[in-house]
Amino acid sequence: MVFVVLQLILVPLAVMAGTLAQRRFGHTIGGLIIGLPLASLPMLLLIALQRGTTFATSMSNADLIGSLAEVVVILVYVLGARRLSPTPTLFGALGAFVLGAGVLHLFRFSTPFAGFVSVIAFMIALRVWPERTNQILEGGRDRLLLRVALSGGFGLLVLVLAGAIGPGFAGLAAALPVSSLVMAYVTHQSHGPDAASKLLQGVARGSFAYVAAIFTFTEALATGSAWTAFVLSLAVALVVQGVTLAWDTRPGLRRALTSPSLWPRVLLEQRPIAFMARH
Repeated sequence: MVFVVLQLILVPLAVMAGTLAQRRFGHTIGGLIIGLPLASLPMLLLIALQRGTTFATSMSNADLIGSLAEVVVILVYVLGARRLSPTPTLFGALGAFVLGAGVLHLFRFSTPFAGFVSVIAFMIALRVWPERTNQILEGGRDRLLLRVALSGGFGLLVLVLAGAIGPGFAGLAAALPVSSLVMAYVTHQSHGPDAASKLLQGVARGSFAYVAAIFTFTEALATGSAWTAFVLSLAVALVVQGVTLAWDTRPGLRRALTSPSLWPRVLLEQRPIAFMARH
């Protein structure tokens, strides 16, 4: 019951944060925000406080394993959006997650191995990302209320159909990128397939922070303190996300640092004088 309530509260809040970032900074940055563990980390913290660190460790490890299925979901949606309307694309992505999660549930990966493979999978996904078709409809509507309603209802539907929830299944269910799919679905409807592709590409980039945070939370729970695990994993997520943003913006940052307009004119004027003084 607690898991259901958390899904109903945290996922819509994450969608709201991603939507506001998308409006202000564009589709890719919105995806980066959605890629952060905005819903997963608070959910894992509360579950650890209520059910204990053993249950939370099993759930977070399954969540990390489920990240592999998330890679498949994102790529299936992007590829499907090139030829299909939003609704068939969404159901295709859901089918891919169910299939992927079902296969992964048969294996027992260690936490380090699951984290390593997830990072490699996201790197490969970004490397083979399909080219866009220049069909972004900039005049579309964001429809925030629809996003919030879909994310809450969608998460509840998944849990109701799932039946009994143990830590393993709960972790895999938590790995279902509800926020990302809802954002991609509405963006696909409002702005076209290329906008949805840009959004999910941002999600894929942001997922490095997600994987790092869940890995840190799982390992830090060994200390016995859920709050310590939460604070450490949140700090790791922010650091990794900052590195990702810096990497993505390095050409623009380099141009800005070398631009004459960045430095005081008096310093630029002193350079020839200093040169002559040394010679």
